[in-house]
Amino acid sequence: MMIRNPKQIDSNVFDCIPQVGPCSIGCNQCFYNRPDAFYVPIDKPHVPSVEEVGNGIVRMNCGNDSNHQRELVIETAQRYKHYFFNTSIPRFDFPGPVVLTANPSEEESHLYIHPTAPNNLMFVRLRVSATNLPLIDKAVEGWTALQVPVVLTFMAYYEGSALVDEEVVGLSAEECYKWRVRHINSYYCPTPVFIRQVTQRYGDNRLVTNCGVYCRDCHNCETYYWQTLKRLQEMGEER
Repeated sequence: MMIRNPKQIDSNVFDCIPQVGPCSIGCNQCFYNRPDAFYVPIDKPHVPSVEEVGNGIVRMNCGNDSNHQRELVIETAQRYKHYFFNTSIPRFDFPGPVVLTANPSEEESHLYIHPTAPNNLMFVRLRVSATNLPLIDKAVEGWTALQVPVVLTFMAYYEGSALVDEEVVGLSAEECYKWRVRHINSYYCPTPVFIRQVTQRYGDNRLVTNCGVYCRDCHNCETYYWQTLKRLQEMGEER
């Protein structure tokens, strides 16, 4: 019996991670690389059977990166009917829809925006903190100008209390983050007040949404997967 990602229970999305060992990207506060924090051991592949997935959508690499050992990732994905790839490396030549994490180092000033919108780009994921909102503003403006959907993923922190730029966010650290369990691990988690404050910055932009706490309540990945697949089929680029 396959162990489901706690976030994905009762949803139509399934994890698949064919690589073994830590991810080479090393994103800040990564719960995949943190010892014993991921929901399954990372010293062996996590590959659900075709029967377990059925007509579900396979998310290649909620942990690790689809551009790491990409040949293995692509070969594994193609056993399933529906799949998409996740990466923080702007290389999009995959045989299916792709999600890009555009700011894996969310506090750095460098901001990646592709000059055009690749046809198979499902959406761009932005890692949001209480100190990087000016960068998020620029990223939202740049990507949505290309008509690329943006999904905001609010950072949670293992180490120390989260930093807050009160002049930028208009809230104190205590108002932005609380220490609690999210799914299976404890973090300094973003509060509803902070999430609402950020969401209001982009309230008029229909292309901006938030990543949900549980996939069954969110449906961003499913919605954008089907939209992207339809676009690829209409353009004659379906796999």
